[in-house]
Amino acid sequence: MDKLVLRGIGISRRPLYSACPRWGFRWPTQQRLAFSFSCSSRLAADATTHPKLSDTPCRTRFAPSPTGYLHLGSLRTALFNYLLARASGGQFILRIEDTDQTRLVPDAEEKLYEDLRWAGLSWDEGPDKSGPYGPYRQSERLPLYHEHADKLVGEAKAYRCFCSPEALEERKRAAHESGESTLYPGTCRGISPEESDDRARKGEEFAIRFKSAEESASYKDLVYNIFKKKDAEEDFIIMKRDGFPTYHFANVVDDHHMKITHVLRGAEWLISTPKHIELYRAFGWEPPQFGHLGLLVGRKRQKLSKRDNSSDLGFYKRGHILPATVLNFVALLGWRAPPGTEVMSLRDMVDKFSLNFTKGDIVVSMYKVPYFQNKHLQRLVESNDPADAPLIQREFLDPIQAAIQTVQQAKSNGDAIAPGSDVQTAELGDPLPAAAILHDARFRPDLVRVLLGFPLSLDTPADRFASAVGKLRYYLWQVPEGVLERAVRDGKLDPVVAPPAAAAKLGEAVAYLRDKFHAVVEEGGGGAWHREALERVMRDAMVDQTTYCKFFEGGSKNNSQQNVYLPLRWALLGLEKGLPISATMEILGRDETLRRLDVARRAADKAAVVNVGVQVPTPSSP
Repeated sequence: MDKLVLRGIGISRRPLYSACPRWGFRWPTQQRLAFSFSCSSRLAADATTHPKLSDTPCRTRFAPSPTGYLHLGSLRTALFNYLLARASGGQFILRIEDTDQTRLVPDAEEKLYEDLRWAGLSWDEGPDKSGPYGPYRQSERLPLYHEHADKLVGEAKAYRCFCSPEALEERKRAAHESGESTLYPGTCRGISPEESDDRARKGEEFAIRFKSAEESASYKDLVYNIFKKKDAEEDFIIMKRDGFPTYHFANVVDDHHMKITHVLRGAEWLISTPKHIELYRAFGWEPPQFGHLGLLVGRKRQKLSKRDNSSDLGFYKRGHILPATVLNFVALLGWRAPPGTEVMSLRDMVDKFSLNFTKGDIVVSMYKVPYFQNKHLQRLVESNDPADAPLIQREFLDPIQAAIQTVQQAKSNGDAIAPGSDVQTAELGDPLPAAAILHDARFRPDLVRVLLGFPLSLDTPADRFASAVGKLRYYLWQVPEGVLERAVRDGKLDPVVAPPAAAAKLGEAVAYLRDKFHAVVEEGGGGAWHREALERVMRDAMVDQTTYCKFFEGGSKNNSQQNVYLPLRWALLGLEKGLPISATMEILGRDETLRRLDVARRAADKAAVVNVGVQVPTPSSP
């Protein structure tokens, strides 16, 4: 058996074909082929050069079969064809290849449209968009295939095969057992046209086979350069006994009539392309330019399973991974972007697109997905583009609201801890109506900052929304007075509030700050309540040696920053770490901030009474 020539095509990681002693060579990620073959592929001497984009508009197509759902590999194929069309000012066509009627999945076609739209890959012509070369569903193009098959039969370039599937299978089994070739031996090739016509008229079932050339066709691939199989093709079927075309035949006829100029597809189709070239030559048509993309494999070089998270598009959608993240991740699986441009929007990809593809298998590793997700989420929120509002709602706000509802439901049910969260429901007060952190677009960057503080799990990416809700609980619910009082009694404010007798001073400090913040509103009006003005109040308190600093003479050795920030974080958030205090007050708003400071004053006074039995002054109204 001839060995495969691979050195010339620059595949250093894994050969295109692997040896199987019983069945001959086979594509490593496909089912066993029932025939053996060898092939050779040699590149030009300069393997670092890559074809340039066409100077004329390219017509590309994505032609999935609705026998399953869109996965990572097929999305990558769609993306690269989309990018080539858009980068050249051409058209991107969607064609549904539904000739295998026995394997159709009822909702696969509609799901395909949904997934492509989710990804932002719009098509110019397709089953749902009229165009000059429709229809765009192969089952609706049967007369065209029959016309062209009959033409080949009439020109003696194809013939009717009356062999039954059972007879063919039995012949293949016997040939395999005896060590002979399992290729179709051309049994019906010698039947005269007259006999063939007569048997067809009498209703005898038949398929139509193409008369393959004695030598396999070669072609120049955009990725692998010159490709040629060593062995000739068998006489392959172009029209099945059920009257439907095979993939190979319909593919060629449709690409020609739809004026497709470039075909980018998975490298598993390398070995089939010589068949397509022969068909183009038989019709006298100019074939499109072909480019075959390296196969996506797992870390152990195994074929990606449809059950793998990395391959399942539904995994990304359920985890609220942004479409831009998925496209960015997929684009770099076999395409080399210009240096320093790793994070790309779809528009960026169009602008930077080239035919600089990697040869050989592509190992899919998801370790960069969290990085891309964080970058694209920041970009999305900071863009302030009204067109992005539905996407922000669906992929960012909706999952946060769902996590909030889960916590609130657990609280209403009396559950101690919300499912999927570490939030203790007993430590939550009443929910804040229309919480600004969630509903005010000005605070989206703050919300994103909290969310990105939690790592994105590659197993359960949606989990960090629940984690963020836990972190933000006091931006969404009120802080119970008992939580504040308990924090003082348990020494959680040490060393600022130490010894416990200083709790009374804590209440006075909070009242002082409350008056200062209220003055901001009185002096500047409601519009003065912003983080810069609030930060100035806190800085003034830090240097107020005559009044404020005296509240903490027995505390943290006059750490003026901690003397201000820690009491406020306690009063406003129950000591929960998170956003800066000035940002917290701006988000909570004037009324809620002042209300919480009043509650904190009462909690501090109660803690002082419990701890040392001291008399505390009655809070004065502002």
